[in-house]
Amino acid sequence: MDAEKQGAPVQPGRLANLRFRLRDGQDRPPTSVFVVGTLFSGSTLLGRDMTTRIRGAHYVGELNNFTQMPEYSHKDAGRECGPCSLLGKECRHFTNALREQVSYDDILGMHRRFARSLGVSVVVDGSKYVAWLRQAIEQQFADPANRAPVNVIVTARNPIAFAISYRNRTGEPLWRGAGLWRDTYVDALRTANTYGLPHIVVRYEDYMARPEQSLERLAGFLHLPLDSEPDNTRIHDTGGNWSSFVPYVGKDQLEEYIRRLDGPGRAEAEDFVRHARAYWNDERPREDTRWRGSLETGEVNAVLSTPGLTDLASVLGYNVAEVVHAAVRGAPTKPC
Repeated sequence: MDAEKQGAPVQPGRLANLRFRLRDGQDRPPTSVFVVGTLFSGSTLLGRDMTTRIRGAHYVGELNNFTQMPEYSHKDAGRECGPCSLLGKECRHFTNALREQVSYDDILGMHRRFARSLGVSVVVDGSKYVAWLRQAIEQQFADPANRAPVNVIVTARNPIAFAISYRNRTGEPLWRGAGLWRDTYVDALRTANTYGLPHIVVRYEDYMARPEQSLERLAGFLHLPLDSEPDNTRIHDTGGNWSSFVPYVGKDQLEEYIRRLDGPGRAEAEDFVRHARAYWNDERPREDTRWRGSLETGEVNAVLSTPGLTDLASVLGYNVAEVVHAAVRGAPTKPC
C-alpha cells in the first residue's frame, strides 16, 4: 500500500477521544424535523406526545412565533415556554437571552442551539408553514457546510372537519377553508418531494383512534426508541392552542392560568377554549366527533367541489366516501 495513502498513524488516546465524541453525537448536527400542515391538525398534541415518549426527540413548538417571522407569526404570541408559564416556572431553555440570539435568518442554527440545551438528537419544529420549511432549506443550500439532516412530518385532518373548524374560528365560508386545505397539502407534498426530504403523513383521526400505533411509526421514522411510559416533566415548547396543554399540565392548572389573565388576553383565551372544554381530559383529549352529522348535503358539496381536493384527500390516505357519509346530517355515523 502506498505510504502516502496510509496517512499518519492515529494515537490511541486520540482514537479513544474520537470514539467518545462519535458515541455522544457531539460532532453530529441534530436532525431537524419540520411539522407542516393546516391549523387544527393535532400538531401540538402529536409533538408533545413525541417529546414525552420518543427518547432523543423534542418538540420545540412554533418557532415562527418565537422569532416573530414577518407575515408568518402572531404578534407577541409564542415568545416563551408555554408549559413552564402555565406551571409558574422560569424555563431554562426558552430564555430571554436565547430569544435575542436566535433568528428566522438561521433556522437550522436555532435548532442546533435547542438540541444542545435540551440534550437531544432530533428537534421537532412545529411552525407548520411550508414557507418556513422552504426558508430553512434555502438557508442550508446557501451554506454548503451545513449538512444537517432534514425530515418532514405532514399532519393532516380530513378536509370536511378542517373546513368546519376553520369556519367556526374565522366565520369564513366552507369553500374557503376547503381551498386553504388543498393548497396547504399540495404545497407540503410538492416541497418535500422537490427537495427529496424523507416524510411521513400522520392523520389526526388515526392518531386519536390509535395513538400507540402512530407513535411507533414515528419512532421508527426517526430511528429512535419509544418509551413505554410518558415523562411529562421534559416538555418545553412554545405556541400551540390552549386545549393541547390539558393532558400535560391538567385541566385545573389551565383553568387557573386563564383566570389569572387580564383584559383582552383573558377574553380571547375564554373564546378560544369555549367549544373545546367538553373534550378536555387530563389523560388525553377525546376523539373529535363534533364535525360528524353536522352538514347538509349542499354544504358537503361546497367542500368537495373544490378542484383537486378529493384526489389529494385520497393521496393522504382518506376514504372520501366514508368521510362524506360521516359528515352528512341524518346519516348513520360510524368511525372513519
